[in-house]
Amino acid sequence: MKQSIKRISAVLAMAMALSAFSAFGVFAEGESTAPASAPQSTSVAAQAENGSTSSSTSTSNSTSETTPTPVPTPEPTEVPVAQVGSYDISLVDGRDNLWDWDERANVTIHFTNGETVISARLVNNGTFAADNYGTVDVPASGGSITFSNVRYNGGGNILQFELTTTTAGVVTQSITIAQCMDVNPNPPEPTPTPEPVPTEKPEYDYPKILVKDFSFGGNSVEAGKEFTLELTLFTTSGNANLQDVMVGLNFGELKGVSLASGSMNTYVGEMAPNTTKTISYKMITDATIEPGAISINVNLTSKNGEAATAPISIPVTQPERFDITNMEAPETIMMGEEGYLSVTFVNKGKSAINNLSAEIQGENLANPGQSQFLGNIAAGTENSVDFSVMAAAEGTINGKVILSYEDAKGEVKTLEKEFSCTVEPMMDMSIDPMDPGMMDPTMTETAPGMPIWGWALIVVGVVAVVVVVVVVVKKKQKAKKLAQLEDEDEDI
Repeated sequence: MKQSIKRISAVLAMAMALSAFSAFGVFAEGESTAPASAPQSTSVAAQAENGSTSSSTSTSNSTSETTPTPVPTPEPTEVPVAQVGSYDISLVDGRDNLWDWDERANVTIHFTNGETVISARLVNNGTFAADNYGTVDVPASGGSITFSNVRYNGGGNILQFELTTTTAGVVTQSITIAQCMDVNPNPPEPTPTPEPVPTEKPEYDYPKILVKDFSFGGNSVEAGKEFTLELTLFTTSGNANLQDVMVGLNFGELKGVSLASGSMNTYVGEMAPNTTKTISYKMITDATIEPGAISINVNLTSKNGEAATAPISIPVTQPERFDITNMEAPETIMMGEEGYLSVTFVNKGKSAINNLSAEIQGENLANPGQSQFLGNIAAGTENSVDFSVMAAAEGTINGKVILSYEDAKGEVKTLEKEFSCTVEPMMDMSIDPMDPGMMDPTMTETAPGMPIWGWALIVVGVVAVVVVVVVVVKKKQKAKKLAQLEDEDEDI
């Protein structure tokens, strides 16, 4: 009996030791601190009572692992969503409260969007359109956007716009919103365009008559001379002939031009469409008419057509009367001596002489090619030009003076005047003119008491008198010629 008690005590002691060891191992792994010793003790006691000492079951229970606890997921932050609260329509050119077809309005949309920044862009869906589809930003809570000048094209009432919301610079929403608008969906009926009333084509379509071309024998007509004016008439298209066509000249207040012969009115007769006919007039201008263009009106009439007037212009020039009237040139010069040549010219016409220039040319000239520009010479003006003349060698100088100018028509013309001059040898300066051998033998016999130098003074005085007489005679001749020219002008 004592041995049985000892044996039971030993079993209990061993069971308690195993339970203590098993509990220590689970705590050390840090997996669980649950109080499992009581059930396990009961189990061991039950095994001891049944006489079972299986250690494998106890070992298995003591080494089992516990599942780890998962990390909790944070709750999502609520994102503010923009919402349309209301909208306003302000008609730009509306006639009533309804938004009619082809009317424009300013559309304002109000949002309830928390602290979200809104950007919106209008969508052109054909029903509504605007001049600008750019983005509009709304930075504040409960803000609004306005789409300006939106046009309603009809076909529905849905206004679409793209809405983008951002929070702290990050896009949180991008959607397209379709908003119903208060519009008049029935467009007005267009006003019908009246059909043009067909114009009845006349039974007879008469052509028009005009002056197709005219000529007067050149680029201009000269005052005081007769010329022929030719007119070429032309009729336009049509389906009937012109009857009793008449042509008349109308000078108006024009003076200095007239008909040389014939009548100012010419009967042409019948002219068919798309035809031409030429008529002519003999005309003349006065010799005193001012140079320039004269204007004449040609009157065209017919029995069954429209009257017309065709103005024409004819340039008139005065005859040219520009001439060289005098030339003074030395008859004899000595080698090394410089002579002078003078040319006088006059413009007796009624038109100016333009861009006049003078040049000297010739043979045996030591200084050829001299040229002078004299400019414009007005009508009734006289002037002169001078040149120096020197010989290149003994003998004769044969030269000419050339005047170049432009007349009233702009044509370049020239006038030439020739001259000649005898060239004598240069005087020998080594010979004394007072040498008795160089003097006339008759001059050696002098009056009693008259010295030789006295006779020399007498000779010099005589020479001076002769020179003065020659100059005076030339001036009188020149004045006489000018008087003759003036008389000729008065006669003209």
